[in-house]
Amino acid sequence: MNKARPVGRRAGQPDTRAKILDAARKRFTDVGYDAATMRMIAADAGVDAALISYFFGSKQQLFGAAFALRANPAEVITEQLDGPIDELPRRLLSVLLDTWDDANNRATLLAIAQAGATPETAALTRGFVEGVLLTPISERLAAAGLRKRDATRCSALMVTQLVGVIYARYVLAVDAVAALSKKDFLEHYTAGLTSVLDGFLTG
Repeated sequence: MNKARPVGRRAGQPDTRAKILDAARKRFTDVGYDAATMRMIAADAGVDAALISYFFGSKQQLFGAAFALRANPAEVITEQLDGPIDELPRRLLSVLLDTWDDANNRATLLAIAQAGATPETAALTRGFVEGVLLTPISERLAAAGLRKRDATRCSALMVTQLVGVIYARYVLAVDAVAALSKKDFLEHYTAGLTSVLDGFLTG
């Protein structure tokens, strides 16, 4: 009589999920978030690309899992893109502050931001800014009616201000900036972001 096969992973078989996460971290670091593709990561891990979707669902979710982020910036930014276009600057600033103020995310996000200072890992920070902020915002602005060139320029200027908040408040931790409450930021900084957007919408 044949014995029943043991349930579960065979002894010595690689942990597929862990291999995918290791490959994703390296690929995101080497080429950045935007340039890394599911196919690249699957090839690096030696698995079928369908397995990444099975384990993680999307590149956004894979990024969050690879860097152990409780609130994945790629997902939370995407969630803010819908809704009235004139309120977009406030929504983006609000979720940026919420995500970075979360102590569970801070160490990983700081590592991503600080990677930009090293040539070998600069692609991670650049790709993160381009893939998580600049490209999605630009696409949303284009969907709202801006010409592609204007949408890209407007997104670039807005992202410059948002990244400035990240570096001044969290990376450099400038005392006066770090001391500002979320309420203060939203009340006084939103206007600057909104003025950039208004300049393109009404120009």
